[in-house]
Amino acid sequence: MVQRLHFHKVTLLFIALACFTATVKPVRAQLSEALVNSEYREIILQQLQKSVEKREKAMRTKSDNYLLSLPNNRKLYDESKVGIKANLVSGVTEDGLAELNYRISIDYTCRHLESTTDNYPAGKYLCEESNAALAVCEITRMMVDELGKDAFKSGKKVTIKIKASTDITEVTHLDYGGEYGDFKYIAARYNGESVRISVSRESGISTNAQLAFLRAQGLRDNLSRNVNMLKSTDNEYFYETQSYSETGSQYRNVGVEITVHGAFDEEIVAMNEKLINDEFIDYNIPKNEENSNLKTYVLILANERYGAPLPDVPYAYNDGEVMTQYCVRTLGIPQRHVKIIEDATIKDIKVEGVNWMKDIAQAQKGDCNFVIYFAGHGFTDYEHNPYIAPAGINYKKIHAFKGKKEIDVESRLSGRDTKKLLGQCLRVDTLCSWFNRVPYNAVTIILDASFDGNDRNGDMIVNMKHSDKRAKGLRIRNDVVVMSAAAFDKTAYAFDEQHHGFFTYYILKELKGRKGDIDYHDLFNSVDLNVQKESALQGKLQEPFMTVGGKLKDRWQDLRLK
Repeated sequence: MVQRLHFHKVTLLFIALACFTATVKPVRAQLSEALVNSEYREIILQQLQKSVEKREKAMRTKSDNYLLSLPNNRKLYDESKVGIKANLVSGVTEDGLAELNYRISIDYTCRHLESTTDNYPAGKYLCEESNAALAVCEITRMMVDELGKDAFKSGKKVTIKIKASTDITEVTHLDYGGEYGDFKYIAARYNGESVRISVSRESGISTNAQLAFLRAQGLRDNLSRNVNMLKSTDNEYFYETQSYSETGSQYRNVGVEITVHGAFDEEIVAMNEKLINDEFIDYNIPKNEENSNLKTYVLILANERYGAPLPDVPYAYNDGEVMTQYCVRTLGIPQRHVKIIEDATIKDIKVEGVNWMKDIAQAQKGDCNFVIYFAGHGFTDYEHNPYIAPAGINYKKIHAFKGKKEIDVESRLSGRDTKKLLGQCLRVDTLCSWFNRVPYNAVTIILDASFDGNDRNGDMIVNMKHSDKRAKGLRIRNDVVVMSAAAFDKTAYAFDEQHHGFFTYYILKELKGRKGDIDYHDLFNSVDLNVQKESALQGKLQEPFMTVGGKLKDRWQDLRLK
């Protein structure tokens, strides 16, 4: 069953953007004017929401990997669960103006254990005395310093709410070593009420309110010392503390919620300008005459989710969805002629896809053109022959993958495991050969995938042995054109700003600019030039690659999608 990608609309945020007005600060006035006059508020929010969803996903993955890598003396028990959230939230400035903020929160829950705990021991407040608290601090550092650099810009106002708790065990007197300094009448909330907390080395700790407050101070101290991006922002701290009515280590928690005010103001203005200049391909898709391209049939394979240990493919669903819209709206292909399969298995590709096309070819007496588009993972064998990675790979058959949440790329995949993996994938020249005895005009295969063992972020996902000899490339004899995002021993990247693969983005951008009226020669040359230029500017050079079947060598340049 095909799963569709739905945008999450945030109605309150629409209101927040609509309410932006001029303020005394020149920069804010410039931002608000651009937003108020923009016709693209909803589109901008959709783009930001997708970006935040991606951030949260990356945060969860990074957190899981970090927790798995902890040394034995720091590991958290299975009963400890770390929670991570990232959101866009509406707010109000000190001047009473609406603003759009970015919020991340990290916390955890611990169940009671008889002999030991990840939480604070009774009566303790130092951050170092709780493995769970240390994990929250380090995960927060990664979220801010490694995944949030663009949001935590220098000078941004940042609100940091630290949560801390105690159990009901009564405190009579505990020594305080003054590790975080002395405090006098510091504002906090305790059990839902506003209070003022004082604690010093001389007075020590005599209440649960003071103990919870010091646990919060331990978290603040750790973040202040270790999170670099917070050293240049304008920070305001709040303390949300409480004492539970039960006894037990599971009630001695800390957590953090960080809000960056106006985090994406600059991005909003830049996106607004790009929309005005028509640089986003997902919107204002040109529409030509409906059902005017009756001889073309398209199979779109958008494989985004592979399941652990293989990572997901960023934006593959969006690639497939928008490609479908261009086929129907811009290329005039009838809706029934376009089939999209998300997370396609090998059976889906052959039975629901290729067999569907072969039946059409027979019915049409060969007077038809076929296009197969694939976004997902790819691999190459020892001789550099490319393989499409379908969804539904049985990882249990691959020893190095079995039971793993992440593949160890430091270790090269054994020959046996390589064979088990590639045996479940689809070799590209096999895909071409499936049309050998089928009558048709031409087959075009568009591959937006890396085949060198890397993902769209440029990170290695599978380490397989390859021959030192130069790749021979595909051997295609029939009327087939294969356009690949990169050579089969190179990486194809994601264009994060546009939420597409580089290759897909520039193909669709050309179709948009030419309203679909462009031949393969001009299409590929322009895409090749633009992909190389933009990817090089971003420090990740990508070079598209084309293979043409022997029967098309003299006429492929004149072929068209429309």
